[in-house]
Amino acid sequence: MYSLLLSNTLTNMDPFSDAGELYTIRNQFFTNQHHKVVSYSLEQFSPENQLKVLEYQVRSQIALGEDASKLIDLGRQKFPESEEFVQLLMAYNDLKLFGVDESPYFQGVAEPKFELQAVLTALYKVKFENDIDGAISLLSGYIDTHSYGELEPFLSLVQLYLVKGNFQAANQIFNSFKNFPSSARDNIVYHVLESWILSIKGESDNISNAYYFYDELLSADFDDDEQGKFRLLSVLFVLTVQLKHYPEAQELLNQLKELNIESSDGDFIANQITFDYLTNDGANVTQLYEQLKAIDPHHQMVIDYEEKQSLFDKIVAKYEVEA
Repeated sequence: MYSLLLSNTLTNMDPFSDAGELYTIRNQFFTNQHHKVVSYSLEQFSPENQLKVLEYQVRSQIALGEDASKLIDLGRQKFPESEEFVQLLMAYNDLKLFGVDESPYFQGVAEPKFELQAVLTALYKVKFENDIDGAISLLSGYIDTHSYGELEPFLSLVQLYLVKGNFQAANQIFNSFKNFPSSARDNIVYHVLESWILSIKGESDNISNAYYFYDELLSADFDDDEQGKFRLLSVLFVLTVQLKHYPEAQELLNQLKELNIESSDGDFIANQITFDYLTNDGANVTQLYEQLKAIDPHHQMVIDYEEKQSLFDKIVAKYEVEA
């Protein structure tokens, strides 16, 4: 089913080919080069591609922690025929600015009508409802019944399966790409997805291939995009730890700290905890754990720790002898 749905849309993907005008900006968006994405003018692109550029720019501004309202208002004026799409962007911006109470849009999306609505609603379910299973169900249902152009629902779904620790399901989706035309696998979204699968599979060759992919991305000019550089270095840090190249991993961690970016990414703190256990006998784990709990109380490492602590307390209480 996947290959049939996708093949019907390949003819509409020309702007994303390596000769198309959306090729570079899409690569920049999916590799976290958000400062570069927002630096473009819509007028640099053909009218038929400007709405997609607007999407990338709005999402990039939000990723950078900025208010994208002005850009969205511009989109509403420029694309009056795409009000539903622009409304989605505004709801996502409001969600980031004001929280759930001021942005009830996503609570009413039971069956997404288009790709970005599916992706952002799934993200809402994970971030604000802590409902990973609901997000997986929503994305799976969308993929089964819709055609798509950028494969982002696949990327999101694989990521959620990996978060759940369901590598078999994630790998099954990845393997389904073998049935797709080769052109479907020749884009940055597929390559990012592939790098995740390789890193999870383990074995030095797989991890090294994933490492080289991100190392090549880092060779791009990130002088004016420290947040993008931070994200790539974070991935390289994890892969280097997996390769057990601990001195090199420490160098990467030092570079990350030198950027002095206050990250709200719980995974980055969790990975530091793992690294500290491996190289420093866990000397800094207590402090790092408190940081993790503060920025992401629903992180899987926090949940696992609390469950183990609760079990330990019950065992102690069971055998406690009253004085």
